[in-house]
Amino acid sequence: MAQQEPRRIAPGVYWIDQTPSTQDLATGTEHVRKHGDVIATDNQTAGRGRLDRTWDTPPGTAAAMSIVLRPNVEPQLMSMMTLVTADALVSWFRELDVPAAVKWPNDVLDADGRKLSGILAQWLPETHAVVVGIGTNLRFSDGSGHEKAGALADYGVEISAQDFVTEARQRLIDAVERFIAKPDVKPLEATMSTIGQRVKAIMPDGKNVIGTAMGLGPTGSLLIAGETLQEIFAADIVHLRPA
Repeated sequence: MAQQEPRRIAPGVYWIDQTPSTQDLATGTEHVRKHGDVIATDNQTAGRGRLDRTWDTPPGTAAAMSIVLRPNVEPQLMSMMTLVTADALVSWFRELDVPAAVKWPNDVLDADGRKLSGILAQWLPETHAVVVGIGTNLRFSDGSGHEKAGALADYGVEISAQDFVTEARQRLIDAVERFIAKPDVKPLEATMSTIGQRVKAIMPDGKNVIGTAMGLGPTGSLLIAGETLQEIFAADIVHLRPA
C-alpha cells in the first residue's frame, strides 16, 4: 500500500500520520523542498540516528521532524547546522524551565544526563541543502538501556507533537539566520555540557582520546586537551566522572 502524502498543517509544516522516516521523505527527490519546510509525525517506525543507529519510541509519545535548510554559508560551515539546531532547542527548553544542555555533537540532555532530543544532519551537495532530523521525547521516558531517555513531560511541559514542530520550525529558522549573520561558535559553547568536562572520545577506528573538552573549533569540531590538543571531528563522547 502506498504511503500517504504529507498534509500541510501550518506554513511550511507538512504532517504525516505514520512513516518509517521523516528524513527519507525530506531528502527524497519526489518533491523539491523549500528552505524551512518541515516533514513531521508522531509515529515514526524506523527512525535513525548517527552511525545508522535506530531511534524508536511508542506512537504518540514523541515528535519526529526533518527540516530542510538552505543557509547561504560556505559548505564547510554546513556541519554547524547540527550544533545550531541543538543550541536553539536548549534555549527554548530552558525558557520552559527544562534543565537542558547540548552534549557534543548532536544530543540534548537533561540535568540527569537523559536524552530529550537527538539530531541527525544530512548534507545534500547537489541541492546545496542540509536536512536536519530531530527526534524529541514529549511524553516517553525510559531509564533502561545504554542511552536513558527523558521527556519534556517529566518537567511539566505538555505540548502536542504538531504544536511542538510548528514552534521548533520557527525557532530553528531564526537560529540559522542569526548564525548566518554572525557565524561564531563561541555563543554555542554556552549551552554545552561537554565543554569543561573530562571526556573520552571513541573514534570511528575504535581508538580513544581522553582529556578535557576545551571548546569548539571554527567548524564545530571538539577540541580536547590531553597529552596534546586534539581536534575531533567525529566521535562518540562519554562524559567521565571526576576522579
